[in-house]
Amino acid sequence: MNENGSVGLFLSRNKAVAVWVSAGSESTVLHAINVTPDEDEPSTIALQAARAVNRAGFVFDEVFIAIDCGYYTQYKLRSEFSDYSQVESTIKFDAEEAAATDAMNLAVAFDITGKNQIGSEVTVYTADRQLLTDILLDVQEGTLDPSVIEPDGVCLARALSHDPRMAGRTDTVFVVLSSSNCYMIRPQADFAPMVRTFLIGAEQNVTNIISREIMLAAGSAGPEQPIQSVIMMGSTDMIDRGLLAQRSGLKVVIEQPDKEMARTADVEEDIACHELIIAYGAALAAKTRGHKTDFRRDFMPYQGRRKVLEGSLRLIAISLTVLLVTVAVFFQLKAFRMNRENAKLQAKLLTEHKAVTYGKSPPRGMTVASSLNRELVRAKQMEAGMGPGDDKSVPAKLTFFLDAVNKTPKNVDVNIRQVTVTERSMKVVGDTNSRPATEALFNQIKNHPRITMNGESMRVSNNREAFQFNVEPKTSGGTRR
Repeated sequence: MNENGSVGLFLSRNKAVAVWVSAGSESTVLHAINVTPDEDEPSTIALQAARAVNRAGFVFDEVFIAIDCGYYTQYKLRSEFSDYSQVESTIKFDAEEAAATDAMNLAVAFDITGKNQIGSEVTVYTADRQLLTDILLDVQEGTLDPSVIEPDGVCLARALSHDPRMAGRTDTVFVVLSSSNCYMIRPQADFAPMVRTFLIGAEQNVTNIISREIMLAAGSAGPEQPIQSVIMMGSTDMIDRGLLAQRSGLKVVIEQPDKEMARTADVEEDIACHELIIAYGAALAAKTRGHKTDFRRDFMPYQGRRKVLEGSLRLIAISLTVLLVTVAVFFQLKAFRMNRENAKLQAKLLTEHKAVTYGKSPPRGMTVASSLNRELVRAKQMEAGMGPGDDKSVPAKLTFFLDAVNKTPKNVDVNIRQVTVTERSMKVVGDTNSRPATEALFNQIKNHPRITMNGESMRVSNNREAFQFNVEPKTSGGTRR
């Protein structure tokens, strides 16, 4: 997946600066534009800036906004908690007391800048909730949805910490000057930077003001982290560097990091140093993990990533549903084909079963295969020696009858004249040479272990003892008498 970098947008009351930052680890400035109010366009500077960013045509993934210090008020408070989540849940009530304003009308952001005996030292930023809501809605009307809205001083500190020449210098105070504002930033090793913002006027003695503020910062620093130098940036022509060094007793250095940024980007000349750095720091929020000093989180949390994630999950769910339905249809059709083939085989087996069993269907609850197997066992038993086969079948009854006839005494002259066989009965008609001979035949049949007889009758005809009877399989109840 290709990343397109981010845009940092610095909004003040009468001006805006947008900076495009690359997605790579170097985070270089690719483009920068300056937006001033257009009298022919009756809209707010926030809406004009959003439209200008879109008109520029440069690609990006996320937008981050830094608001000028004129939009917010800064307080230094103490919290009895040290965990970010606990501080976040209570700091608004502390800010309400400090600002003497109903918390419902405030948008609050904060940074933990130190520890104390009861909890934490917290820098709190408060802004008018409705004012920031209007700014956010104007930017969204311009088709931009910022991920966070942060104070300009926080973004400025982030940009300085990203510069390898200035990162990690906890013994240095960074002073960034504009025509109307002064930003004092002191990095810390384990906490958020100490940020102070105050107004300066053209008629004021800026050197005296900066000297006083730097000496206050040096006096409040602990002995384990003393301040040793001052780095000045921005509109430094209003500062007497030598006098400042003499009064503060610190090393004073002037740097212009905006010149380094301008090497790789087409930066307009009317973009001030602090404006470029602040917009750059806002864009670097895309590369910052963990807590952000975000006003928007308090009154209208960003939903962009959540919406993208929900859209992706919805697409994945739809794809999986289509896949599962396709698989289900495939196996269902396969099951239908198998059932159809199985039905054909069952019909064929039933036909073959009836052919073997004289038109009979398998007993209820027994499969065709089991019934055929039973018939095969019976056939093998009968072939092996008249074993317990199907005694009701015509071949079996005829075989058993002939076996009984063959076992009659030799003096018995048996003449079988007719054997009438149906599916359910077997009738024998014949004669013998005498009544005792007929009775001997009858006894032989009745004593046979597999068959018996009923409906027997005898009469004399032409000096022969005629008879007829029905042959039946013998039941398990014993020999019929």
